[in-house]
Amino acid sequence: MVNAQPGTLVDAFQCTAGRDPGAVALRTPGGGTTFAWRQYADEVRRIASGLSALGVRKGDTVAIMLTNRPEFHLVDTGALHAGATPFSIYNTLAPEQINYVLSDAGSRVVVCEQQFVEKLRKAIVGTAVEHVVCVDDTSEGTIGLGELPTETAFDFTATWRSVAPDDVLTIIYTSGTTGPPKGVELTHSNMIASVDATLDTLPINANDRVVSYLPDAHVANRWGAHYTSMVTGMQITTVADSPPPARRRSHRRRWSSCWRSAFRCVNCGVCRRRRARRP
Repeated sequence: MVNAQPGTLVDAFQCTAGRDPGAVALRTPGGGTTFAWRQYADEVRRIASGLSALGVRKGDTVAIMLTNRPEFHLVDTGALHAGATPFSIYNTLAPEQINYVLSDAGSRVVVCEQQFVEKLRKAIVGTAVEHVVCVDDTSEGTIGLGELPTETAFDFTATWRSVAPDDVLTIIYTSGTTGPPKGVELTHSNMIASVDATLDTLPINANDRVVSYLPDAHVANRWGAHYTSMVTGMQITTVADSPPPARRRSHRRRWSSCWRSAFRCVNCGVCRRRRARRP
């Protein structure tokens, strides 16, 4: 359990990254790709500067369309340190649905994988998108994640320290099955409270590990893996591939049970805090 409650997720990240810089923060199955907290923090600084050079300012949104991979965490956290509000797009959305989400969020930068570039080319027509950043390859009209420009005037420390608890952390869009996707804004304080309530019931620390395989467009994966790791130092293993069709039903059943249990834990934690605060 983490004793000191951070005010924002960027506060939490900086504290966690500095606690044990050599520990592994992110990995893929088998350890083919790993990022220690020191490397993670270095990439966050570089990406934050690169996004700033592309014109991203505090309060702007950065759209992310990635499978479960370490780069999601690097990009999302980098955007947060640039003062921006990163959010994820469901990879299964049709171009017209993506167009709606990008228009609603007003994003000028989208970060994606090469496999989604053609879909995004159709989707960004008529939106505010000016830059498409690709994490695994580059094609005409895109920028490689490793090729982001550097803004020498960017004050990394001052920028992330300016992020406030009531700033919007992310936007969670619905999957669009019953109409246009609807966006819900979550603040840093919203998520800090959720993580804190979880830790009251399910103590997690840097010795723990989590497998991240759900869409990061879903709040469950962001809360259960991404944000909780920032606070606790828990190691994340990202799994990009979907399970074989015959196994999907059992995976859904197990996750449904886990989700219900986790929700009950958070709800109980919040209720206890409310009762404790009553006069």
